[in-house]
Amino acid sequence: MATAPANEDEMRELVAKAQAYQQRLDLLQQQANLVQVSVEDVDRALKALDSLEGQETGHEMLVPIGAGSFVHATISRPGTVLVGLGSGVTVERKAADAKAIFQSRRTELEKVLAETTGAIGQVGNELMRLQQEAQKYQQQ
Repeated sequence: MATAPANEDEMRELVAKAQAYQQRLDLLQQQANLVQVSVEDVDRALKALDSLEGQETGHEMLVPIGAGSFVHATISRPGTVLVGLGSGVTVERKAADAKAIFQSRRTELEKVLAETTGAIGQVGNELMRLQQEAQKYQQQ
């Protein structure tokens, strides 16, 4: 009977660790999802720049405004892009420079996504190990 309290304490510790790992895993998965959304956003910007390439002033187009809706627009400065830097700050850049900025952002986001995915794997493996260890205590 003397081993039961130690097993209970060890089991509580394992459960607490598993819960902490599960919370960390959930946060990492949320982060990965946000990074993936950012990658997709950059991809849309790059695609839009590609579609504007070679267009002349006065070219009419439909611009998405969200919820599957569009407005008619006329391009007044096709070689110029306003690039968001964050915190509501934008800078005007030539289309080729804007494209390079977006490609650089995409590369950085891919690195962050790879690191986050690696961390998800590590935390998931540790969580699985803790769960297996907890099952051993339950079988005793």
